[in-house]
Amino acid sequence: MVENVIEYLQRCAKLFPSKKAVAYRDRAVTFEELNDFAMRFGAAVKRALDGRTGVPVGVLCDRDVLPVIAFFGVLYSGNFYVPLDPDAPSEKLESIAADCGMSVIIGSAEQSGVLEKISFSGAFVTPESLTDDKCPYPVSAGGESPLYMVYTSGSTGKPKGVLKSHGAEISFIEAYCETFDFTEDDIIGNQTPFFFDAAAKDIYLMVKMGITLEIIPSEYFPLPPELINYLNLKKITFASWVPTVLSIVSQLNPFSVIKPETLKKVFFVGEVMPMKHLNTWRRELPHVQYVNLYGQSELCGVCCYYEVKGDFPDDATLPMGRPLKNCEIYIVSDGEVVKEADRIGEMYIVSDALATEYYNDPAKTAGSFIEKDFGRGAVRCFKTGDLAKYDGEGNLVFASRSDFQIKHMGHRIELGEIEAVAGALPVISRCCCIYDAERKKIKLFCELPDGCEIKDSEIRSMLKTKLSSYMVPGKVIIMDKLPLNPNGKIDRQKLKNL
Repeated sequence: MVENVIEYLQRCAKLFPSKKAVAYRDRAVTFEELNDFAMRFGAAVKRALDGRTGVPVGVLCDRDVLPVIAFFGVLYSGNFYVPLDPDAPSEKLESIAADCGMSVIIGSAEQSGVLEKISFSGAFVTPESLTDDKCPYPVSAGGESPLYMVYTSGSTGKPKGVLKSHGAEISFIEAYCETFDFTEDDIIGNQTPFFFDAAAKDIYLMVKMGITLEIIPSEYFPLPPELINYLNLKKITFASWVPTVLSIVSQLNPFSVIKPETLKKVFFVGEVMPMKHLNTWRRELPHVQYVNLYGQSELCGVCCYYEVKGDFPDDATLPMGRPLKNCEIYIVSDGEVVKEADRIGEMYIVSDALATEYYNDPAKTAGSFIEKDFGRGAVRCFKTGDLAKYDGEGNLVFASRSDFQIKHMGHRIELGEIEAVAGALPVISRCCCIYDAERKKIKLFCELPDGCEIKDSEIRSMLKTKLSSYMVPGKVIIMDKLPLNPNGKIDRQKLKNL
């Protein structure tokens, strides 16, 4: 077992020196070049920090090879990286930089305007800053050393920095690779922007296994035929994408014209995958392995998985499945650990892959990362805020976010249940359910298939035959396109503000 993730990269540089490591369009670096550039970036960062270690370094992340090199460069310098969205509002970037005391940011020369907008007075390291100096990895860096920090969306308040360690990432990636049959011949098709936490799975799978990481240009995702052509061109075998992106493909169903020729595995994470759209993928590509993943930003990677087998109706909800080998999951209801099926409780995660802390927020850390006894002595765990239950086969089934469970007309309602029923209707492509607490009204935002001209009142009438009266949305809003955040998920916060 390695002590830090740099050892993965160094091993790949020795075993596969000339193999393509990460690529975007026609730009690519080999594992040897990735390691070499990272060491040179490490030296530049170390100079900018006057040799300080263990501090945050920002990395502006566009869809390119540079951010991946920069991440490892920061690690070589003995520090930890903070991925930044260059298109984020300047107020958010200023808040992040101030919150963690960031004094160095890495980016391309073309991104210097981003720093001017946030009045950043620290050092800006670009590829042009590099010299021939190389930075060896600090021998003191072990599993407890900080690796990277991501900031939550801030939809419920001020963004929080979630700090992850080398040991936590190694715990996850080792279990991930042990569970799934990855080989060095796989090629990853990256969809998740690098400023989102989920992208770390792709990066560390790359260096753990010596797999090539192909960054897919974002303009292809709304254009399924062009997207599939690109997958074939790059010989992609593995895709771990958000369900909204997979749903866009199935909604336009290009498979009669072109099909992925090399794709073997399709994983989905971050949202509930609509079964209606997954069934399209499964009918058209029955040989592919489909896996539902579940995780939290407070955990490296994911903690649960479910391989989809057998038949599911279009209105079914997929289980989260079972924990990875490095995790234990407990459901607690009324202070008791739940073992029986169909009893809903809150999920707690016990794992070596848990985040270290909420940065500079000991009170928040103490409230979410707690010591709790589940029957075998007190252990450190994460209180997820997610509600779940077991099905009859012992699989974990997601019920709702605790903040997605509402009290309406005297009833407890799961908004996700309404979405599942509405999303299964043939006249709805995608949907999102929001509760307007001020007006005490359930709102359903819908996107319709091309050519469908159904009215909102007709959708409500359909839902009345499938939902209890108190669950029927008080208002149905039909939109040309549901708003998406940069990760490709439905932007719930934007819908709440409409």
